[in-house]
Order: sequence, then structure tokens, then C-alpha cells
Amino acid sequence: MRADGTVIEPFYVLEQMPWVSILAVTPHREVIMVREYRHGAGVVGLGLPGGGAAAGEAPAGAAQRELLEETGYEPGDLVELSWTWANWANQTNKVHHYLATGCRAIRAPSPDPTEQLEVELVPLANLLGGDPVLRQSYHLVTIALARPHLGAD
Repeated sequence: MRADGTVIEPFYVLEQMPWVSILAVTPHREVIMVREYRHGAGVVGLGLPGGGAAAGEAPAGAAQRELLEETGYEPGDLVELSWTWANWANQTNKVHHYLATGCRAIRAPSPDPTEQLEVELVPLANLLGGDPVLRQSYHLVTIALARPHLGAD
């Protein structure tokens, strides 16, 4: 229902857990990215690690868990940058944006059974220079929020 009382039918709202998006950077200033199939768009795309928080899981814990599961890396430092709505038109959840620095590989990735992904390292300068490899809107927001924390490249 709109604020003026007008009913919009049918209208579907997706109720989801919070999401996390992580710009993860190694000590060599490489961004840890994942290439995976995205069913909604029907594409294999390159993006930032991230995913959904489990019930009762704090977003920072979800960020650390998702980074480790998808890439095998753990952060030296994890900073929450901000949050945005995932899609305030029809979703209830927020995306929590993180910058993870000093990331080091500690094990092989262990993605969920439904995920098939490849880890790629991309020079930070390429990403900050506008390399058009990313096509996911909230990943771009994560990068924009992290820029002031990254210094010149």
C-alpha cells in the first residue's frame, strides 16, 4: 500500500537476511575476486566475495565467513564501511559493505554446494582505474566506499 492508501496488487516483497559485500585486498594490493555463474542474469561474472548472513549471524561475522568460504583468505583487518538497501523497491534486506586488508590465503576455498566459482586476483589499480569488469551495482558501491581508505595507487 502506498502512503496515500492506494493498494498495489499484486505486489511481492522478498524478505531476506542481510547481505555482505567485501573488497578484499592482499598485502600486494591485489583484489581477491570470484568468478561465478549468476542464475538471475544467466551470466558468469566477476565480482567481489560476499553473500548472506545466517540467522542470528552478525554482518561482520558473515563477511569473514563468506571471504574464507569463497576464497580461502582471511583478513588482517576488517572495516565496515557502511550499509545500503539491497533493493528498497521490493526487498527488506540491507547490504553491509566491508573493506578487508592484509588478506592472506590460509586454505582452499570451500564454497556452498550450489556455488561453482574461481578465485582471481586483480591489481587494485585496475579496479580503481575503472576497469569495466564489474557489473553488480552493490559491488561498485563497496569499491566507492572503500576508495578513501585505500590511498593512491
